[in-house]
Amino acid sequence: MKEKLLLLFVFIVTITAYSHATEGQILLPQISFVNPIIPGGFPAPSICKVDDTFYIVNSSFEYFPGLPNHKSKDLINWELIGYGLHREEQCTNEVNLVDVQSKGGIHAPTIRYSNGRFYIITTNVYYNEADQTTHFVNFIITAENPEGPWSDLHVLKGAPGIDPDIFFDDDGRVWYIGTHSPENPTFEGEGGDFVAGNRYG
Repeated sequence: MKEKLLLLFVFIVTITAYSHATEGQILLPQISFVNPIIPGGFPAPSICKVDDTFYIVNSSFEYFPGLPNHKSKDLINWELIGYGLHREEQCTNEVNLVDVQSKGGIHAPTIRYSNGRFYIITTNVYYNEADQTTHFVNFIITAENPEGPWSDLHVLKGAPGIDPDIFFDDDGRVWYIGTHSPENPTFEGEGGDFVAGNRYG
């Protein structure tokens, strides 16, 4: 008798969960998942939430297409929906992925959303063997749809360093922040912050 009642209970719960799921509602949460939730080479994630959907963008270093973008409703199940760098002409000028070194390329992107538009800001690291200098090129791309297409690159002149971020202030200004080496460091490897604000729109 107990076994029949247990089977009946499981059947009712399953049918109820299915009926709610078909209405766009999930009655029972997912109680287990595989770690990592996004398997493969997807380091340095940045995340934002728009309505009921989360979006993650990752570093892609020297690989093309670059800046992989995933979406999820529950932070567990992720779907690859596109790339921020998906056209060759995006990566052949000031942002050079043609002959970039394996330790260079796209580092630590940030994804943000404001007023119906997605923004990705990131750094391309390129070592020039001719003059033995490392160049850090910070740039922004935008899209109305995170699946693409993404815009041409807007290179930020006078924005030093790496790991950039942007913040949309309530007064209409957009703040840029990044890290860079000070002109006169007091110890090897010392870093500092660079902050700038500008009116948006």
